[in-house]
Amino acid sequence: MKILIVLPPNLPSGGNWTYSGRLKRNLLPYGIQITIKPLDRVNSADYEAADIIHSYNAYATGRHIVQEAKRLEKPMVLTMTGTDVNEHLGHPDTTDSMAEAVDYASAIVFLTDDAKERLATLRPTAAEKSHVINLGVDLPEGVGKTRADFHFSDDEFLFLLVAGLRPVKRPLDAFSGLQKVHEQHPHVRFVLVGPVLDEKVGQQVESAFAKSEFARYLGSVPYEEIADLYRAADVVMNTSSSEGLSHALLEAMSIGKPVLASNVPGNRDLIQDGENGFLYAEEQELVQKATQLVTDAAVRDKLSKGSLATIAERFSLALERDTFLALYRNVCKRTPCGANKQ
Repeated sequence: MKILIVLPPNLPSGGNWTYSGRLKRNLLPYGIQITIKPLDRVNSADYEAADIIHSYNAYATGRHIVQEAKRLEKPMVLTMTGTDVNEHLGHPDTTDSMAEAVDYASAIVFLTDDAKERLATLRPTAAEKSHVINLGVDLPEGVGKTRADFHFSDDEFLFLLVAGLRPVKRPLDAFSGLQKVHEQHPHVRFVLVGPVLDEKVGQQVESAFAKSEFARYLGSVPYEEIADLYRAADVVMNTSSSEGLSHALLEAMSIGKPVLASNVPGNRDLIQDGENGFLYAEEQELVQKATQLVTDAAVRDKLSKGSLATIAERFSLALERDTFLALYRNVCKRTPCGANKQ
């Protein structure tokens, strides 16, 4: 079976690439051949070769490729992302353009129950073909880099944010709050890692970090080194205005890192405040909880243990693999797929 995964355009890295790449590796031994391309690089031959077209993001991707799927009479799987559910779904300017992809899809995948329920409320006919599939965590071992290799000392306390620089990730949302924590605890540092995906946001980050004594922007870091960076950090953050489910948080939690994240859908589905991480709604709360993380080792230990337990209980790599394997096979049974017609 051949699957074409089409990602949003102009995104050469990030969570969607991690997610789809993991599926490609883990499903290949079961006869599932996956090709991954962003929307701006996919072509007619790619669509024609696929048995199933799998769109990541209904608004950025699915609404553009549904006509190809219809023309070729190919089944389509649709993964609804955080921005789909939290921003575009239900908005009068964007809902109608997504409807055709939602209606045509043979199966719709969500990362959280809340997102699935929201679509069912707005479009009840989609409920019976909607599925929640928890992400698996498959963090590379790393290459053995230490804090010193990233030019940090052992006595610095590092808040790490791994995110592509674009508006929804709000990479400067924590800047002012962490600066206040730094003023009281001078060993605190804010470390940002990720590619520039929006020039305006990139310029804002460059300007803010260039003037700062406590913040460092490292640019893009090879994915093979991300685990080393997580281990070097004391706390891993997410500052998004909208999330499906954050790969960075999941990866950090899989090695027991305490996390501090914006109190938005997606993050709330993953984090139970005070049990396996902290959530913040505004700057004062961020300052209070960040300070607690800096000063209270017992709190850090509690959140670390909660992180590990959450990953073990809910985010099994094998479960993700087996659920997608069954989903793809069932789609082909209901809508016979090219050479795999039965």
